[in-house]
Amino acid sequence: MTSTSVRPGRPGHACWAYDDPAVFETRAQEFLLAGLAVGDRVRYVTPEPVPVVVERWRGVSRLRDALCTGAAEVCSVDDVYGSGPLDSDAQLASYTTMIEAALADGHAGWRIAADGTPLVLDPVRREAFARYEHMVDRFLRTRPMSAVCGYDRTRLDERTIEELACLHPTSDPGISLFHLYAGAGGLVLDGELDTSNHDVFATAVRRADHDPGDLVLHAEGLRFIDYRSLLHLHRHAASRHGEVVLRTSLAPASRLVTLLGLSRVRVEVTR
Repeated sequence: MTSTSVRPGRPGHACWAYDDPAVFETRAQEFLLAGLAVGDRVRYVTPEPVPVVVERWRGVSRLRDALCTGAAEVCSVDDVYGSGPLDSDAQLASYTTMIEAALADGHAGWRIAADGTPLVLDPVRREAFARYEHMVDRFLRTRPMSAVCGYDRTRLDERTIEELACLHPTSDPGISLFHLYAGAGGLVLDGELDTSNHDVFATAVRRADHDPGDLVLHAEGLRFIDYRSLLHLHRHAASRHGEVVLRTSLAPASRLVTLLGLSRVRVEVTR
């Protein structure tokens, strides 16, 4: 299995929000059918009874054929993720096994669409799963795997969905103004950080920062950052006795850091 980034040629890791489960299922089918078309093995993870979903999917000829050959499968949320707080290491080990099996069977890779709503209804499970969202994003960078995570707006508040969506490289428009995700050289930060989301950003940094040493944020795609988010970075760096390096084209960020005396934030202005 390759140890270099494979994301550029694959859909990667996306977050969708929905109001109607049928809409999410239809989008998931399209995503997985596109995977079948390029030779992937695919999996759909649902909170519904699996036989009910399989029966519906047998109405789509390409999915029916793939279900029969084992190129596609439908699984329950509990069977894939368990019923308690998620063990991220065990989950990623399971994904490694699935990818290797798909490749051994002649598939180009592995693709999964999962309705994660039941996994984040409880605050304890939500914290574990949010950390996992970032870990799986890092995992996807070096594996031939693509994933979509879906969350139900009728069961989750906007803040919860935003906290999860921002840890993906892409999400549906309007869910999150920024994204903090795994890049080739560390964490990538893009979008806008303002008064509406600075607290969500603080939570995202805490959940995404797993490595020792200074935290480097590649923020060339960042369009705006206000002083509150810079304060969060300073406090986060102080809590881990390190420094945050913010690489961005936003020259005003450097002036703000100096003005506020944020000694643990270093802005490297890029061109």
